[in-house]
Amino acid sequence: MSSILQRNIKLESHYIPVDVKIREAILKRGDELNRSSPVRADHTQWKLHRNSEYSYFIDKFHEIYPKYRINELWGCTYRQGDYAEAHNHFGFDLAFVWFVDTCSFCSPLIFPDTQHLWMKPHHILTPEVGRLYVFDAEDIHYVEPHTCEHPRIIMSGNVRRNINTEVLENDPWH
Repeated sequence: MSSILQRNIKLESHYIPVDVKIREAILKRGDELNRSSPVRADHTQWKLHRNSEYSYFIDKFHEIYPKYRINELWGCTYRQGDYAEAHNHFGFDLAFVWFVDTCSFCSPLIFPDTQHLWMKPHHILTPEVGRLYVFDAEDIHYVEPHTCEHPRIIMSGNVRRNINTEVLENDPWH
């Protein structure tokens, strides 16, 4: 009988104050992916890191993680009933979520125990404005349906170590 090793979920938490201009920029973009990703909410395109509107966050992130570069950056706006299916960010070193406009009653980010789904999740992250969570890109996570009347706005991204930092332009997934 073989044993299955349980992966430990490593989370890092930081605080980056929110610039209201980023909130407005995410809202203005709306749903640029037509709900075609595991995020069943308004989802901007993947390449916001190439847009100077987001340089405040990008610069702060790179101060904390100088050996890494953001390869993909996007924003999501969850409204009532919106959610994110269980997924990971395979092919990257790290992934992150930054809570831009949320409250403590907004749907949490959940890291399930994928080997024992009947057990409590490894982590349930209650949203907090300005909180940045960074985790291994292979860690499976999801967001339950949003129930608050106000939007839950986040910025997420995928990160690689400084070497080999760009995603191929012809990547069929993006």
